[in-house]
Parts: sequence; C-alpha cells; structure tokens
Amino acid sequence: MTLRKLFQEDIIYRRTSITKFLKNSTRAGFFNARFCDVKKLLLRVHAEERRNFEGTFAPLVCPSLPPFYSPRDPQDPTLVFESRFESGNLELAARVSDTEYNLLLQNDINSKGHTQWFFFKVMNMKTGVRYKFNIANFVKPDSLFNHGMQSLVYSIKGFKERGFGWQRGGSDYLYYPNGLMRENSEKRHFTLSFTYQFHYREDEVYFAYSFPYTYSQLVTYLDKLEGDEVCQKYLLPRFLTRKTLCRTLAGNKCDYLTITNSGTSDQIKRKKGIVITGRVHPGETVGSWMMQGVLEFLTGSSPEAHAVRDQFVFKIIPMLNPDGVINGNYRCSLVGADMNRRWKKPHKIIHPVIYNAKRLIKSFASNFKLDLICDLHGHSRKKNIFMYGCNLREEPQICKLFPYMLSKASAVFHFPYCKFNMSKSKDATMRVALFKETRIPCIYTLESSFLGPDTVMDI
Repeated sequence: MTLRKLFQEDIIYRRTSITKFLKNSTRAGFFNARFCDVKKLLLRVHAEERRNFEGTFAPLVCPSLPPFYSPRDPQDPTLVFESRFESGNLELAARVSDTEYNLLLQNDINSKGHTQWFFFKVMNMKTGVRYKFNIANFVKPDSLFNHGMQSLVYSIKGFKERGFGWQRGGSDYLYYPNGLMRENSEKRHFTLSFTYQFHYREDEVYFAYSFPYTYSQLVTYLDKLEGDEVCQKYLLPRFLTRKTLCRTLAGNKCDYLTITNSGTSDQIKRKKGIVITGRVHPGETVGSWMMQGVLEFLTGSSPEAHAVRDQFVFKIIPMLNPDGVINGNYRCSLVGADMNRRWKKPHKIIHPVIYNAKRLIKSFASNFKLDLICDLHGHSRKKNIFMYGCNLREEPQICKLFPYMLSKASAVFHFPYCKFNMSKSKDATMRVALFKETRIPCIYTLESSFLGPDTVMDI
C-alpha cells in the first residue's frame, strides 16, 4: 500500500489545496500550492507576538482561509485540524473514526521528503475521550519517541486558566515501520502513533515535535535586546550591534549580531574572534533555544560575560534559514536544498544566506584570529549534548580539547558521542568546508538532543 491510497477517503484537512476557497475569498493567496506569502503573514504574526512576548503563544492562522472542515452541528464529534500558521506543518488529516485520525506531514518545500517536524492545532475536542493520532510518513528508521520522548502540547485554555505553557504530553507512543512505500523508492515509511486526552472542551491545542521557536519570536527577541541596549547606552558603553546580513529568497531579513566591549583601536585589534550560528536546519528548534541562552549570557551583566566581551569579538547569526523556519520545513530551504550541504560553493542567488555568511566569516578571519566557530543543531536519535569536529593529523588533540573540557564542565555533555572525522559526504558542511579553507582547528557542530540527557538532573 502507498500513502496515496491510505489518504483517499474521509479527508478532513488539507494544508496546500485552497481551490475550494478561491470562489469565496479574494485573499486566499496567503498560501499557495507550496508555500505561504511570508511577508503578509509575518507582519501579522510579529504584531501579535509583540503584544505580550513573555507570556502568550498564539501562532497566526491566516484570516482569509476558513477551516478546511467545519463541524456539521454541535453534536459532530470530528476533530478540526489547522497548520496554516508560521512554522506549521501538517499536510493531511483523515478520519479513521471519531477518535482516531491518520495524519500526513508536508514534505520540505520543493523536496520529496525530510518529514520529521510537525506543528499543528486541534479543535472541537471532547473531554474524557482518548484520541489516537497516527503520523504515517516519517522516514528515519529510529526515533527518540521509542526512548521516552513525548510530543510537545500547548493548550490555550490551559495557559489562560492555569498558566501552563508548552508541556510534554500524550501516552502509548509507538514508532514503527508501517509497510507503506516511499515514492519512487524501495524504502518504507514509519508511523508515529500516540494517544491524547484533552482537558478542556472547546479548546485550541497545539502539538509539536519540539518546543517551537519561530522567526517572529527571534525578531521580537532581537528587538528586545536592541531596546535594552538603547536604554543602557547612556549609562554603559555599547557592546551589541545588529545588522542585516542579506535578504532571503522570500525577502526576509537574515540578521547578525556583533558583541564585544568597546575599547581603543589597539585593544580591539588584540581581541580574538568567535563565530556562532544556528538554525540552518529549520526543524531543529533546540538550536534556537541554545542560541537564546548564548545571547542572554553574552549580553548579561555578570563578571564572566564582561570578561569574555573584553577578550573576544563575537559574530552571531542566530537563524541561517528563516524561510525554512517560517514555512515549517524540517531540513531544507525554499529551493529544497539542505543549506548545510552548500558551504563549499554556495550560489549567490540560490543560497544567499550561506553565500553571505561565508563571506562574513572569511572577512572576520582576515581581521581577527578566530578561536572558535560553532554551529548549533538538534539531534533526533541520541540523548545528551555532543560535538562533531574536524581532525588535524599533525596535532589531533587540538580539535578534541574543547569538547573534552566541556564534558568536564557539564554533566549533560557526552564526550563519547563526539566524532572528529571528515568523511566525503560532509565536505560541503559548514564544519568541514570552512576547516579546509581556513585551517581553524576549533570548528564544530554542536548537537543537542530533542529529548534531553540520559538521566534526570537536579536544576
């Protein structure tokens, strides 16, 4: 059996087909067959999220698109699904019964796969009912869902009434090969099944693969950092500047930050450089949460933060793939390309962010001695935090020293998972491509598990 046959009947949600709405809405073009009008969407999302950045969570559903399915009457028990919001991903939903639903994730735009990230909303639920969800088109042969991971769940009523934010929830998790063949391939798909019991009637409940971190959330956070900096500039010397690296294919800004304490020309010249990047893979949201932690530390008032700003100049690109993040991709950009496989020869037009990021880093390296380049990622099959590095044959210990030091400083950093090889398949990654061109030994991919450490820790 194929996915096409599985989803032939009782379709109650379809993300990308809007033909049925065109007669009723002249503004149905918020989403076309493959991606949304990101500019119009983001203007609304940004205004909404800025209203109360700290507490609320309300991804914008495009107002011009009515629900794909509307309950026939108050007694209709059919769940209503929605994913047409920033970073949303759910392509199809089919009703098996009133309490069981088969779901299909959207492929990364202009690709035939990379299905892993999901982020969708459910409405019209009943309390006291155990619902079953089957997501049928995963492609990886193993998952952390087989090792204790649960989906992230956010209830609008739960937040309003009890202050609950994102929480892990659901039960009866199974991840298994389902026998459904992948298109034009001998390989098979995998299904994630789980059950969930809703706590409120007439609620809006979001499900996500990992804690979401949208492009609008990043923009709001950077605005806040800049606002704090402006407020303090008359009291303390400025240490943060924000500039636009370039525009993405969809016209979104890709910003980068420079963080360092001010000083004389000679003092600045004596400093060393550090580059930190994140979110080249859109679905690896843990990278953005790590990045926010980095920024909170570097822009903080602690003696340690002040000391590192005295010693280093930081160039930070928080989100390398804004278009992929906005449109709910897991791994690719709008052209269907993995941007972490384009660092060897990025194309100025097709891969504008990678092209300009590489130019920025090489220019930075020509003016400062770079001690560290680190790209933040998420890992879907291992626990803990670990690094992939390179290998200087004449002095292999140099590449291994920094990860080893991290393992001694943090119980969640697992040095045995670290690798320091440079296989041919990784030639065009940021780590290997920049290492071969610059010979900077400390270039790393930092991987953080979507699930967490091996053991529960006291915080």
